[in-house]
Amino acid sequence: MGSYGLVGVQRSTDGMNWGDPVVAVLGPGQSYPSWTHLSVDASPSSRREGPLYVSTVLFSKGGDDNQVLVSHSNDGGGAWTQVAIDGVSKSDQAEDQFTRMAVGAKGAVYLTWLHCSDPQPCASGTVMLSQSSDGGRSWSAPARIATSVMEPNGSLPHTGERVYNYPSIAVDNSNGPYSGNIYIVMYNWTGSYMKVIMIRSTDGGRTWPEPIALAPKSDTHDQFFPAISVNKDGLVGVSWLDRRNDPNDIDYQAFAAISYDGGKSFGPNWQLTTAFSNPEVNGTGDNWMGDYTGNTWVGDKFIAAWMDSSNGVDMQEVVGGVRVR
Repeated sequence: MGSYGLVGVQRSTDGMNWGDPVVAVLGPGQSYPSWTHLSVDASPSSRREGPLYVSTVLFSKGGDDNQVLVSHSNDGGGAWTQVAIDGVSKSDQAEDQFTRMAVGAKGAVYLTWLHCSDPQPCASGTVMLSQSSDGGRSWSAPARIATSVMEPNGSLPHTGERVYNYPSIAVDNSNGPYSGNIYIVMYNWTGSYMKVIMIRSTDGGRTWPEPIALAPKSDTHDQFFPAISVNKDGLVGVSWLDRRNDPNDIDYQAFAAISYDGGKSFGPNWQLTTAFSNPEVNGTGDNWMGDYTGNTWVGDKFIAAWMDSSNGVDMQEVVGGVRVR
């Protein structure tokens, strides 16, 4: 990271031509933003259809202090207003990381991130949640919703690759029976392997039952970099990277699972690729394989994207998916 920086946003109406960049986040002095995420309120039932939200962690020069904040725009990205998220206890050893957002059907914005009491590496992480019901002008006091999220020495086991733990969030904006449910996926370090889990709230984020696993109990290999999305009918899709088919627990493949009952349970795991990827074949010559996973829905098709090194040369972004019914 440099000594200072900003977050810029550009707009396109056709995906080919782009307007001039506009500053969405700019910190004071020599500070820099990190772990940034963009979300759009596109729900027809929202009271504020169209606002844009950019979340980030703003670090001071040297990284000694950090602040979670969200910048919002009500005019299509022309003007932006930054609002700090207060209420998290800070210390010289504490650090906030990895912001993610989702917008509900009526315009509520949900922000999640990882709060680390000892960030080098994050050996004791807590998933935090804050929400805004007024278009990002004010935010609730951060709530601690999961306390056993761990990173094993900051690296993917058996490699030197960094393996960040982004708490990916999604909201059910359908008209179905589970409308309003909030879902968050992450991995948990069991002491011997990374295990993808999901937590959900059925009351607007006030309570969170115990997490559930996505992979079967027989899968005791590393599972990491999960992502989540919900379709128009309320189906919940999760994709992740999984080493279950490599007895040496090094190479991975992409997997997915679907919930039809509002996150109470998930069906059989779908294997999205037969090819194996070695995380250390990253094309950069260092310890960074990337963390660019994600997914979305197109009708009843669940589409996922992930990093793939099955060519044996470098990492490439690959897209695959399943038709669920």
